[in-house]
Amino acid sequence: MHNIDIIEEINDGNQIVYLRKVSLNDANFLFESLKEKVISKYLSLGPLSSHSHSKKLSKKYLKFWDDKIQFNYIIELRENMNEIKKIGSISLWDLSWLHNRAKIGIWLISKYWNMGYAKIALKLITIIGFSHLRLNRLEAQIAVENVRSISLFKKSGFVEEGLLLQYLKIRGNYHDALIFSYLKARWNQNRFNK
Repeated sequence: MHNIDIIEEINDGNQIVYLRKVSLNDANFLFESLKEKVISKYLSLGPLSSHSHSKKLSKKYLKFWDDKIQFNYIIELRENMNEIKKIGSISLWDLSWLHNRAKIGIWLISKYWNMGYAKIALKLITIIGFSHLRLNRLEAQIAVENVRSISLFKKSGFVEEGLLLQYLKIRGNYHDALIFSYLKARWNQNRFNK
């Protein structure tokens, strides 16, 4: 874990999309947003049982942050500082500092789907992962039925590596998952060829 730079907030400079470190003030947002079944359908983290559960989860995320084993961000739209809308969450989790890799998880409130915000958030999290945390590999395991997420990761430069049988257990049911990766060398190549 040498030479890493922990980023608490980032934007791409041209857009209104920001990622910022989760806080205890986000507990209600997480609780209300994850009630939406289309959001939690493919998440291991389903609807939260109570506001208390949501607060405990937020505290757990902050502990993970302090321990440098998971970095959870809230995705925000900022027209200006008076108009900030929380629209989702993205995280780097299951970090392995030995192998310089992490998994990515992302969700958006459904009314913000198909607007390009998820793709921008993925771009920003790859900058954090590769440039600041000095990771070599980012990956995602996505249920084969989750065609929306599969499309998003493919469009964002991730490569499909294979099929993991009965890999995800979501609300008592096993799902096959596709594994996607993005390697730092490929990211650098894509970045410098633009």
